[in-house]
Amino acid sequence: MKLCRPELLDVDRHDRGSFASTDEAMNEWLRRYARQSQRDDTAATWVIATSEGRIAAFASLSMTGIDRSEAPASLGRGSPNPVPGLLIGRLAVDQDFQGQGVGTALVQHALALAVELKNSAACRAVVVVALNAEAKAWWLRFGFHCFDEENDECFELFLLTAEIEETFGAA
Repeated sequence: MKLCRPELLDVDRHDRGSFASTDEAMNEWLRRYARQSQRDDTAATWVIATSEGRIAAFASLSMTGIDRSEAPASLGRGSPNPVPGLLIGRLAVDQDFQGQGVGTALVQHALALAVELKNSAACRAVVVVALNAEAKAWWLRFGFHCFDEENDECFELFLLTAEIEETFGAA
């Protein structure tokens, strides 16, 4: 099954109803709220889908502001308040596409978008809240840092756009 490059969700072409990740809340959000969020300009949903429109993975992205007084020094230093960032609010992969790198490809796309934003509008970091310890470990592979490095229960993570450029060569 051939997968297409990441693209914005098109409810007329992409089949939201058949998407089935292991997290029912994610499935429900894609079915019920992704279109509404795009229409209301509160989140853009990016998908990787087959040429037939079956969604293999999706990610919702929105802008966020991080309170500088609560940010780690590396994030807050020299930044305005709030610190501008890109939030990956949701990320899910259909069970049939698990383990094929589809989620990773979507994250790499989101990181490249963050660098574009940095260069055109200001985006200091990408932010994500990991759902659990397993998800946190997955995000840490990309170089994300905990907001509170001394707290093992910290699931709020960030990656500076400058680090993205250095690590992934995104530009």
